[in-house]
Amino acid sequence: MNATRFFFLLMLLASFTYTTNAQSKYFTRSGTVIFDAEGKLDDVEEIKAKNTVATCVLDAATGQMEWAVTMNKFTFASTLMQKHFNENYVESEKYPKATFKGKISDIGKVNFSKDGTYPVTVNGTMNLHGVTKEISAKGVITVEKGKVLASSGIEIGLKDYKIDIPTVVFVKIAETAKVSISAALEILNGK
Repeated sequence: MNATRFFFLLMLLASFTYTTNAQSKYFTRSGTVIFDAEGKLDDVEEIKAKNTVATCVLDAATGQMEWAVTMNKFTFASTLMQKHFNENYVESEKYPKATFKGKISDIGKVNFSKDGTYPVTVNGTMNLHGVTKEISAKGVITVEKGKVLASSGIEIGLKDYKIDIPTVVFVKIAETAKVSISAALEILNGK
């Protein structure tokens, strides 16, 4: 009888632990990334693209966060610009994804069960165009009615990631691109 009770208690504890861990992970396949590399001249075309199929996973218990962005899913106002972006700059056939793996260093400040806006700092590594670099960024996690929204913005030097800008278009394309991200995250239920 004691062994049966012990086994039942152990199984109950294991299922509670699994449920708690599963509910601490958040996920989306529809994160938004905006890439803005508008150049030095005001009268040139806007060098801006949007990607709405970025993947993000956040472990609320540990602060671990991962992003994956399919490079050829960025859309530009001009199809020619989009073609140049994929073929000449980010070489999306050779480097199909950009990734970020890191950790929210102050995850303890975020109360995922209470509505609020929580400033955070994320540290990790970003891989883009075959180059991996350490980055740190300020971000915000907003909790509202059980929904979690993560957002941040960084500036990246294109040369840092070995993305060459031809001298012919040097004034049209900024050497530093502004990248903003946002993701409405859902609880990952162990699937």
